[in-house]
Amino acid sequence: MAVRSFDVRDVRSAPARPIDSPLSRRARRRRRQRLSVLGATLVGVPFVVALVALGVAH
Repeated sequence: MAVRSFDVRDVRSAPARPIDSPLSRRARRRRRQRLSVLGATLVGVPFVVALVALGVAH
């Protein structure tokens, strides 16, 4: 489902035009890859920190 935001400041303007243009397929793929790398990093960092802490404590 596509959700678009419209500029509604001037109600006298004829048709409402979208503020943001839809992303291309390449841009969506790049965004999805970037978010997946960020998510994997955020999930993996605590495990690495725990391994380092166990190594130092041992």
